[in-house]
This record gives sequence, structure tokens and C-alpha cells, in this order.
Amino acid sequence: MFIGIDIKDEAGMAKYVEGAPPILASYGGQILAIDNNAEILDGKYVRERMVLLGFPSLEQARTFWKSPEYKPMKQVREAASDQDCILTEAFTDDPLPATGGGAVYMIGGGDTRDAEAMKPYYVEVPPISARFGVQACAAGVNFDQLDGTWPHKTFIALRYPSEDAFRKFWFGPEYAPYKKLREDNSDGMHMMVRGI
Repeated sequence: MFIGIDIKDEAGMAKYVEGAPPILASYGGQILAIDNNAEILDGKYVRERMVLLGFPSLEQARTFWKSPEYKPMKQVREAASDQDCILTEAFTDDPLPATGGGAVYMIGGGDTRDAEAMKPYYVEVPPISARFGVQACAAGVNFDQLDGTWPHKTFIALRYPSEDAFRKFWFGPEYAPYKKLREDNSDGMHMMVRGI
């Protein structure tokens, strides 16, 4: 679950930050990332705080979201902030990744203009990013828009073991021609969000 937040009421948000995590944990949820200074790599996305949550299953995430325990906290959050919230299923049944250790997440979205031209990107980029330790968390068009507005047709979340590994991939020579291919044939937004 990805949440982009603009805070309107600091005191109200502090109440949410105190009250929501125990409820989240009771449904198997885990905070993977909170970043008030996410680095926008391309495109535009204007929320001030980025949050990434993980759950053991899509069903547990939906149960949490609709639960009577979370309902009053959701009302606090809605009063204290504007937000976009996306729920999407992970690629893997592996356990949730351990927090700590300096992991970062690349969060993004896009709208393809030329699907045929993008085919080499989808085939050739995954092996390149794998050499930098990437773990594909989620990607595709099948996501639930729970709150707000996500500005793109697709959503992607990738985990890198460190900021250094991510930067060597994103700004490195191996990815450079594919980045240009993507920019030439799609419109999108990508950001680096630091894990906790």
C-alpha cells in the first residue's frame, strides 16, 4: 500500500501517527518506508510525505482498511491531511522484507505512448536492475485507488538494498539507453523513497 500525504493539521496527524501503527500491526501490516524528503527523479508528484506499507496478503490489507478499529483513525487522517492511497498486490509470496539496513524504494507510475517501442525495455531492464539487488515489489495496472487521485495508469514499486545501489543503477551507464527509451515513449513519474 502506497500513501502520498499533504499534512493540513500537524496535531491531528500526530494523533494518527500515535494511534494507527498498533492497529496496522494487529492486521499483520508493516511500515516499510516513511519519507518527508522523497527525491523526485522525473515527472511531477507533489505530496510532501510518502509512506509505503506491507501486508502478508492483499486480503489482510483490505480487511485492515475496512476494519472497525481503523475507522476512527482513518477519520483522523482524512481530517488532518489530503492523500492518495493505492493498494496493489505484491509479486511474491515471500515474507515482507526486513526493515532497516538502508533500503530504498523506487516508486513510480507511467502512461505508455508506444507499447511496441517499449518492449525491449521490459525485457532487458530487469536483468540489469537485478545486478544492483533490486526486488520487484509490485507493478502493473491492477491497483485499487482507495483515496485521492493517482495521476498515472500504472504503478510500480521496486526495492533496492541501499541508496548507493539504486543511484549506481538509475544514473549508471547500463540503464542510460533504456531510460532514454522510456522517456521517449512514455510519460511518467519516479521517485526514491527511503525505507525505515
